[in-house]
Amino acid sequence: MPMIPRLLPLLLAVAAATTGAAEADLEHAARLRDEAKALREQADDALRRAEPACYERFLVNRCIAKAKEARLETIRKARTIEAEASRLELAEKQRQAALRGTMPPAPPSGAPAPLPVAPPPAAPPSADTQIAPDSAAEATRRERDAQAARDAATARDRQREQDAEKARERAKAEAEAAKRAEDAARDRARYDERIRKREQEKARDGK
Repeated sequence: MPMIPRLLPLLLAVAAATTGAAEADLEHAARLRDEAKALREQADDALRRAEPACYERFLVNRCIAKAKEARLETIRKARTIEAEASRLELAEKQRQAALRGTMPPAPPSGAPAPLPVAPPPAAPPSADTQIAPDSAAEATRRERDAQAARDAATARDRQREQDAEKARERAKAEAEAAKRAEDAARDRARYDERIRKREQEKARDGK
């Protein structure tokens, strides 16, 4: 019996098992990408909720910086998960390429079976299998950085306005305090004058 027909069921079984494992890997990669997307959305939502609350606190800039650092930490976790998903997808592409090179077509009926062909050595990933940079994600990152810069500038302007308002309130309070002190001194002087006149009148009456 020729070698290839006897090995064909084994090759088919290996191919089926490989296909099943590949489908499981791809499903796992899809779940990882969904998880990473959810983490990114969670990080953005948390930052949007934190910023308005920071403006009600004394150290506004420090509060916003902490909120952004917490968002960045979550984004780092999402990137790690996305990298694992990309690794699984790239491995599946390489398996498919290797499989296409090792599965020969079935010989015609009655024709001599070809000799098994050794698989070619694995080549480094070509340009089309490399993970290309996500231009949309990069544009989103740039927009978020620009928005963060605008938010920081707005926070600084708001802080300056608050400082100026506090300075005006302090100046007003100091002016009012000075006026009260002046009025009190004037009242004291009038009181002392009345006492002095009364003493003079008593002295004249005594004579």
